Amino acid sequence: MLALNAFKKEWRELTYYERFEKIALRAVLFLLGVITAYTIVFVGIQLFDDLRLGKSFLEKAALQETFGSILTILILLEFNHSVFVALMERSGAIQARIVVLIAVLVIARKLMLQDFASSTLQTCWDSAGCCCRLEGFIG
Repeated sequence: MLALNAFKKEWRELTYYERFEKIALRAVLFLLGVITAYTIVFVGIQLFDDLRLGKSFLEKAALQETFGSILTILILLEFNHSVFVALMERSGAIQARIVVLIAVLVIARKLMLQDFASSTLQTCWDSAGCCCRLEGFIG
């Protein structure tokens, strides 16, 4: 009962925009949770099917696909966590450090899935340079 009274008191202190932002962030948090849960189930089924392949699971393409899927889950979890922190700490919905961290994770996922045999040296340098520039924002 005390938590409900505290919630009502806090809600009354918020401006209309802050109320809208809280509702929108909760909706985004819910949607990200649904997407994350679906992805975890999908990756679990995919991993089970891959493990039934035996030694052929250890081929480069299968491992790349599996690790890419796991990194997708980590990206979703980090995004979900950043929205949760924004809700709990009454901070802004977008925080630059978290956006940069998610961008680094996305680039790392792209590099893991990239076929280096068919890519050019320029593509590799571009990805590495992008990671280094983004790292400057985090550190």
